[in-house]
Amino acid sequence: MVTVSSATPSGPTVFPLSQCGSGTDNTITLGCYATGFTPSSLTYAWTKEGTALTNSIQYPPVQKNSLYSGISQIQVSKQDWDAMKTFQCAVTHSAGSGQANFQKTKLHYQMPNISVSASSPSDDKSEASFSCFAKDFSPKDHKLTWLKDNADITNKIYEVTTPVQGREENGYTVYSAASFLSVPSDGLNKDTRFTCLFEGKGEGGIKTYVNESVTYGCPTISCSGGDVDITIIGPTNQDMFISGNGKIHCQVQENKPSVTSVLWQDENGHTLIEYSKSTDNGKKVINLALDITYNEWNQGIKRYCVVEHSEWLEPVKKIYERSIGGQTQRPSVFMMPPVEHTRKEMVTLTCFVKDFFPQEVYVSWLVDDEEVDSTYEFHTTNAVESYGSYSAYSQLLLSLQQWKRNDVVYSCVVHHESVDNTTKAIVRSIGYRTFEKNTNLVNLNMNVPNTCKPQ
Repeated sequence: MVTVSSATPSGPTVFPLSQCGSGTDNTITLGCYATGFTPSSLTYAWTKEGTALTNSIQYPPVQKNSLYSGISQIQVSKQDWDAMKTFQCAVTHSAGSGQANFQKTKLHYQMPNISVSASSPSDDKSEASFSCFAKDFSPKDHKLTWLKDNADITNKIYEVTTPVQGREENGYTVYSAASFLSVPSDGLNKDTRFTCLFEGKGEGGIKTYVNESVTYGCPTISCSGGDVDITIIGPTNQDMFISGNGKIHCQVQENKPSVTSVLWQDENGHTLIEYSKSTDNGKKVINLALDITYNEWNQGIKRYCVVEHSEWLEPVKKIYERSIGGQTQRPSVFMMPPVEHTRKEMVTLTCFVKDFFPQEVYVSWLVDDEEVDSTYEFHTTNAVESYGSYSAYSQLLLSLQQWKRNDVVYSCVVHHESVDNTTKAIVRSIGYRTFEKNTNLVNLNMNVPNTCKPQ
């Protein structure tokens, strides 16, 4: 190919893209994104630990103004990826070259130890102060919130949260932070309870919560305690969007049989469901499930898991609340077909869902308007935030023989609460016959979230 242009040649800038989700059972998808180059011709070369790989896919470059962007994709063995093997993408261009290195970042999840205390009133007895120390948690992202008698505090004098501090422990970085609260002492009594609620991130992107409470008349954490772990697990997106009903789980793990009851309460303190210790047969993990409807979930309803312990003076409450703050944004959905000439016996169709809010989304696949069966394989990445909105990929794997059937149409179905049609879904379809007829390139403006780039 010969390109005649008056533009000054420019070499590419290369970015590594790694799959945000866990991948399929056997493979992980990596992407090599080259941008800002001209002319449009360039080549990609993939290696694993210095050994050449030949099963990559290169998409045609896309032009924006006078510069081009391009991407190459490869699927690597999940076994090699989990073994921390190093992969490299080398980009060669007439005006310069670049490369990107890939290696799995090993994430570490650890919930903090929470310490809460109340200070004596100030000299003029006009203020009461409380402190919360969250020690040794990971990953770094978290949120500390104060509650008074399990409700938001509206009359704060001030609330200050310290910057996060990190330290190395057993080969991982763990973090600590503190929050300080001051409120008017007028109207408080010795039984007024202040709770420090820690919200963090667990495996699979699940929000996890830890809290500790202190009463105004009991200024030390020794007033409550116990060796119990409490985890709140929300409903699945599939249940919410497809069934319209789901379950929230309160999982209580105890090191010794000291928990006397577990129950769910509504915002007014009314008991909705209770777990009976008399029927648990000595289980060390109690799982109490509560039904939740789509409307309740959509409206951000609050529910409290209440755990009573034989050694606690007061029960511990953990809140389930879906965050719904922010302006709802309808997703843009693009169907990305496979390359025209593939050497593999498997074909990958990619559904790119971008610029949506909030983050909950469910993607399914249809074959001729029927849900895919066990002869197909698909997976969807976790939603990744970038500049206040979210993006995700879903990929359908099928054989080359299945793809080349002229009478079959493959559809990506995206479910999101912003879609207000009767099906509450956006559908994009493609078939081999229509793909063969359409030779035009699709210009996609791809925003690459920083959180998808290996650190």
